[in-house]
Amino acid sequence: MPLVNNDLYLKAAKADFTNFQQMCRLEWHDLKRWYDRNNLQMRGLSESSALRAYFLAAANIFEPNRAAERLAWARTAILTDVVSAYFQRNGCAPDLRERLSTSNLTRDRHHSLSRVAIMDWTENSILHVLQELITDLGKFDNTTDTLRKAWKDWLMAWTAEERSGPCEWSTALLLVRTIEVCSGRHSSTDHQLNFWEYTQLEGLTSSICRKLASRVLAKHGHRMENIEDIDRQVDLEMGELAHHALQSCNGIRKLTGQTFLHVVKSFNYVALCSYDTIDCHIYKVLLEDVI
Repeated sequence: MPLVNNDLYLKAAKADFTNFQQMCRLEWHDLKRWYDRNNLQMRGLSESSALRAYFLAAANIFEPNRAAERLAWARTAILTDVVSAYFQRNGCAPDLRERLSTSNLTRDRHHSLSRVAIMDWTENSILHVLQELITDLGKFDNTTDTLRKAWKDWLMAWTAEERSGPCEWSTALLLVRTIEVCSGRHSSTDHQLNFWEYTQLEGLTSSICRKLASRVLAKHGHRMENIEDIDRQVDLEMGELAHHALQSCNGIRKLTGQTFLHVVKSFNYVALCSYDTIDCHIYKVLLEDVI
């Protein structure tokens, strides 16, 4: 093993990881400023939850040249948590959900202003952050429209009965679509030519995340009689997703397949690990200096 197990490679690895940590700390500093500027703590999201969202993004998309995708993932995940917390506090009544989704998506300024006028202060502030995020991430009109559509799909996935938590499957699809838009891959002709493959990956992602949501409920004390069967199904579908994403996606771009896999892996990680464990990992990976 002397060709790889030597002090030179160890020193290079430490230097590389230190550079990664410095990059992450700078990005988190900027993300924290965005979090503070928009008073997201007052909207029901703790700073530690925001840091977890960034950690999940950085742990999967860690390349320096993919900062746009990484930060889009983090900011979108943070905002879904904010909106989810608001819905859980106020109840996801159809009129409330419709006000947010319609005001968010309309391109008619007068129509938007009339909608905003009937909202309360919290709804207005959430809408402002959401519109700002879509504008920042959408570089061109067509991608902005795609992001609006993705957010509307996510908002409309909520129902009045879902008071215990967000639609995890819908959040996963929103993250995938956002990452793909920010990468520039979403508008490529590959998606149009391989619609069936893309739809299959979306279906697997949705199915796995639905089951993982049940796993999270069981972790938090809810009685789940068939948890072992759910775990078995998740394992099988994760294998199928990995196969489609990494091996059998002939036409779809490899990075797009990996995006689906990264997002689902992050949901699986959260389903299996406690917040204390995740926070410990965050400290060791992002905050603890390499010796």
